[in-house]
Amino acid sequence: MLRCCSGKIIYKDTPMEFHTSSAKKSSQLFKRAVVSVIVFIIVLILFIMVSKNGQSALKGAELLTSLVHYKGFNEQQKEQLKVRNAGFWQYASDTDASNAGYSYTTDRFELKTNGIFWQVAETYLGLPSKKTAMFMHICTGYLNPFASIGKTDDSISCEVHILRQAYVTETDSCYGPSNTDTTWIVVANGRCFELGGRTYGHYDTAGGALRHFFPDGALKIVDKVALPQCPEPSGYLPWARRTIIADMRSIQAPVLTADAVDKIINAYYRQFIDNIAQAYSLAATGKKSMVGVTFEVTVQGTVINPRITRMVEGDKKFKKAVLKEIGVWVFPKRQTGSPIIIKREFWF
Repeated sequence: MLRCCSGKIIYKDTPMEFHTSSAKKSSQLFKRAVVSVIVFIIVLILFIMVSKNGQSALKGAELLTSLVHYKGFNEQQKEQLKVRNAGFWQYASDTDASNAGYSYTTDRFELKTNGIFWQVAETYLGLPSKKTAMFMHICTGYLNPFASIGKTDDSISCEVHILRQAYVTETDSCYGPSNTDTTWIVVANGRCFELGGRTYGHYDTAGGALRHFFPDGALKIVDKVALPQCPEPSGYLPWARRTIIADMRSIQAPVLTADAVDKIINAYYRQFIDNIAQAYSLAATGKKSMVGVTFEVTVQGTVINPRITRMVEGDKKFKKAVLKEIGVWVFPKRQTGSPIIIKREFWF
């Protein structure tokens, strides 16, 4: 279910209507069959694209349900929607920086009347050493409204072409996947703009404020020919994992208990398990799902002997992904001691 500034948008679940057709000519039946196949292929392609798109606000299964009721836009409507929702939009997360492992995000999105967009998102991540790391995502491309998938034109399926995108950290910059096509679900009515679960508000462009909308020099980065291609996997979560693990290796603890390990998991590593569950659509089934794990933390802070002890929902691929994730975790080193046995359940 998507939310926008105006409230909820509810998708009506209308049952299919069946009727008995009168006799048709074979040519007419053939034409209808071809049209049905084309519509099915379009729906399937959109489903696959949205399922792979991390910025989509709908799960793939929800999109399929919505597409049963979708209404395609004509060319005039597409242009009107781009003009209506054009402008400067900003988002800032509500984050308590005093919490361990906090992340704070600001996201600025400019949509032009011709569908060209620029987006710059900055995320600041609190590390175990009490330092802060920064990750910037810069993206440009164009979007074209394709169809309404709700009761009104506020919930819009958009064809999106990513022209260039770059990732910038305090120590490195690189190009992300570019010249790619995807689908976004945007909720917008000219007063609010929602994308990927983030609700953006209008940015006040009065006076000279517009000059400071994007960070200085950010937009020029995507045109730098000297930037290398980002190693796979790229994006915020892979960077956050690498950064947390590297920082954790710099920490030494005189004493480390199972309770302390559990708190570290909640603060820094739980987000990666949640992401795996989301990738396998466990959280979208409407059922409670869980994975129970056990592993040992060595004196060096590494993880050994990870095992799945219980699983509600999920399959072998999900199990393998969880074990692979836990296996790379690092905790503070100790000078002496025995491996710490951890038993933990993750509910989704």
